[in-house]
Amino acid sequence: SGHLAGAAVDVYPKEPLANGPGFESPLRNCPNTLLTPHIGGSTEEAQRMIGIEVATAATKFVNTGASINAVNFAECDLRAIPSTDRTTVRIVNVHQNVPGVLRQINNILADYNVNKQISDSKGDVAYFMADVTVEDTKDINTIYEHVTAIGENIITRVLF
Repeated sequence: SGHLAGAAVDVYPKEPLANGPGFESPLRNCPNTLLTPHIGGSTEEAQRMIGIEVATAATKFVNTGASINAVNFAECDLRAIPSTDRTTVRIVNVHQNVPGVLRQINNILADYNVNKQISDSKGDVAYFMADVTVEDTKDINTIYEHVTAIGENIITRVLF
């Protein structure tokens, strides 16, 4: 009747399984009508970018311990350790989120120069990162063994 200038639809009685053939809707040939998937960002380009973003985040987590933009995990990040710095290690620790754990970790690190540290939690799990100057490589094992011995420890990594 000409009362509607246009329409944009992203929910259908039967959701399409893919682009192209097989997506049938009486709205397909309507003038001034925009049809998108239920998740508008679910284009081939968006899916490719999501894949790149996830791979980049996973690589950064493995290499630096950064967990920024995590959906179901605490978010932490520290600036990078310069590649020329041969005496700084990064302690990365996941532990039960209960009082006293940070005190235990900081007591272990008290004899070392802690350059920077950060902690965050999400629910029952907490995440801790610290960059520590270690002059003697034997101390790296000592720190690792002491942190992993904390009863609330879930996993600990040392990054060089």
